[in-house]
Amino acid sequence: MLVPLSHVLALPEVAAASPAVLFGDPDGTLIRWVHSSEVFEMGPLLTGGELLLTTGLGLRGTSAAAQERYVEALADAGLAALALELGRTFSEVPEGLLRAADRRHLTLVSLREVVPFAVIVETFHRLVMDQEIAGLRRGERIWRELTNGVLDRGGLHALVGRIAELAGGAAFLVARDGRLVAASHPATEVPRATGDNSRPVEFGRASWGTLILDTRRGQLRGAVLDRAASVVALELMHAGSAQDTVALTSALLYDLVHDRLPSGEELRTRCEIAGFPTRRGRPLVALSVAADRRLQRALLRSSAQRACTEIFGACLVGEVDDEVLMVVRVPRGGEADLRQRLDTLSSKLSDSMERTTGHSIIAVTAGSPVDEIDEVARSIAQSREVATIARRLGTRRSAMLARDLGIYRLLVQLQSGPELSVFLREQLGVLLDHDTAHGTELVRTLDAYFRHGLAKTETAGALGVRRQTLYNRLARIGELLGGDPLTDYERRTALSVALHAWQLRTGLDPGQRRPSTSG
Repeated sequence: MLVPLSHVLALPEVAAASPAVLFGDPDGTLIRWVHSSEVFEMGPLLTGGELLLTTGLGLRGTSAAAQERYVEALADAGLAALALELGRTFSEVPEGLLRAADRRHLTLVSLREVVPFAVIVETFHRLVMDQEIAGLRRGERIWRELTNGVLDRGGLHALVGRIAELAGGAAFLVARDGRLVAASHPATEVPRATGDNSRPVEFGRASWGTLILDTRRGQLRGAVLDRAASVVALELMHAGSAQDTVALTSALLYDLVHDRLPSGEELRTRCEIAGFPTRRGRPLVALSVAADRRLQRALLRSSAQRACTEIFGACLVGEVDDEVLMVVRVPRGGEADLRQRLDTLSSKLSDSMERTTGHSIIAVTAGSPVDEIDEVARSIAQSREVATIARRLGTRRSAMLARDLGIYRLLVQLQSGPELSVFLREQLGVLLDHDTAHGTELVRTLDAYFRHGLAKTETAGALGVRRQTLYNRLARIGELLGGDPLTDYERRTALSVALHAWQLRTGLDPGQRRPSTSG
């Protein structure tokens, strides 16, 4: 259950902390979970929709730029709101946090009194439980009323009228192209759809349009919207409408992802209907977009449709499982041309989304090209896997092919077993322990040394240290690891693979300086 931040801040136990909202709309910020942490690298550990409580201990001694990176990572992960307790680490909210929160439209709250975070977490969970019990009773009644409206066969306009009565206001059904399909009351202007007053109506696993309610009864409005959108989809299905290209394309991609197509002939026919003729002779490739989780997928899909058509020509673009997927033909210039066009697509999407929403594109990823449409499901699976890895690694505005992350794709297959943990401990354990105990940067140094092809001058420059300092660090690495780890080909290869595995597992770049936590 999602709870408006304003409800959380109004709880007596939370209000005792004297919260002040510095950025964001507490009524429109919906909280799924409350979590507390002082970890600087928190972004990769979040799944979206959280209120994060922190005293700022992990930010102590950091620069404004590091503070901005901290907020950027949280926003990329879909954090709903950040609450900073003042008094322990900071007397005022740092400028880096303020700038980044404003830029990324992340709700930022300051807590000026000390309240144990455990109390806030427990209070939130009690609130959710109480609302779920009340919501179940109310939801049963709403669902029964709305489904009776479909069974009565009064049609779409009558159903929209019944939705308005239940919500105590006016209801509007708007198609994806902006057409007003049905309204409970005459209106010269349809209210602007927001996350609070509207829900997408999905038909055939694709966005068909939007149901909008104009009423001040916020809690009841949400309960009606959550159920009414599904009931409207049932009525549309009954009426046989919504056979548009977006719905057809998304349904086709969904069936490809979930292996639901019985024959290649059906696949080719449905591609033709969706406007993507399956001519032979041009390889196909699937693309995925890894983006800020708070981006509306319908908006991202629409932008991707325009950009992809402009860059690649005829294409399939749809929403599947909250992802935007594309299938295009490989350009005649081969891989070099494909990479260039992917870079252009990534830049166009990033610029468009940042300009209109403030949110970011993490990466546009491509699977391996395939010769026949019957094989495109394999390319789709690869592009989605690379998108997941790109999100984990925290890349930004990047375009990449499946083979660019081949080492990570291989390592992903080992994550579920104990072997990878044993391998990591065997190869890097002594260096990680030394860095933790002594505040050194041996792992970072080793990573930079490998990334710069064992060139000492370039490595020292990248680390910002003198050559003699680098020599001392490399000597210390050799002493700790034993033998000739930096010159022996087998040892060096194993260490390089371990560095990649550590980055995949932690979401941290071994080559990036960790912010200081010293006073």
